[in-house]
Amino acid sequence: MLLASSTYLVVTKFFAQQATPAVIESSSIEKSSKQSVIETSQKTTHSSTISTQQSSEVQIQLDPSGLLANAEQVYYGVYYFKNNQELSSHNSAPTVSASVIKVFIMEYAFTKANPTEIVQGKSLNEWIIPMIQQSDNEATNVLIEHFGMETLNQFFQAQGYRDTRVERKMLDNVARSQGKENYTSLNDCMIFLKKLYQQRENYPQSTMLEIMKGQTVRTKIPSKLAGEITVANKTGELDNAENDIGLVLTEDNPFALVVLTKNMTSVAGIRNAIGDFALAATQIN
Repeated sequence: MLLASSTYLVVTKFFAQQATPAVIESSSIEKSSKQSVIETSQKTTHSSTISTQQSSEVQIQLDPSGLLANAEQVYYGVYYFKNNQELSSHNSAPTVSASVIKVFIMEYAFTKANPTEIVQGKSLNEWIIPMIQQSDNEATNVLIEHFGMETLNQFFQAQGYRDTRVERKMLDNVARSQGKENYTSLNDCMIFLKKLYQQRENYPQSTMLEIMKGQTVRTKIPSKLAGEITVANKTGELDNAENDIGLVLTEDNPFALVVLTKNMTSVAGIRNAIGDFALAATQIN
């Protein structure tokens, strides 16, 4: 068994006559109960609806201590497709999305628009690919302007993304100073990733998955994984957020992974911890 430097995997077997302990509760996940003014005043917090499905004989836990040591707020979830098993912090709430919002914009583009449509001299497809693979903010802003924020937000709600919303363009510091932000949540990101995997043979998920496999920003989820493991992910970074969501397509036990963090104490530390957490998650069979 591999041990990550700041995150370790615990697999404990319980038989039917023993009591099954609860998976890590949300009260142990948040180091600080203080929420941002924006979130508490403008956003409705939804309690997690993610369920934990597990064997009656085996209780599996992932230790989030490395994540907690480097950020004030941590939201995480891991979903194993082979056994429909889910491990979660159970504290889903609207939080700053940073560039993770781009996967939801991509979904709108492939679901509601024609990828060959020309916008400002390029096809939509030529804007979408760098938006995801290089996290190109200019490309994102072109698409936000072309589709319209309200149209995007209506689509997000229709898809069941209750906490995902675009309120500003990328790098719009004036809008940020006015309290406008882009949001998503643990639950919404997990819904997106489950659909991406479960419908991976069908368009548009097949196309979105291939684009995400070409991700060039590999500082978090993929950072400590073996090179042969395919990862389709999208990161997000701001001065107060370090996020990464993606599919880790191991041969034996592929899974979806969401880590959203806010108010980091160390950027290098949280990126390292996310890498450790992803590595530990691969050790569950």
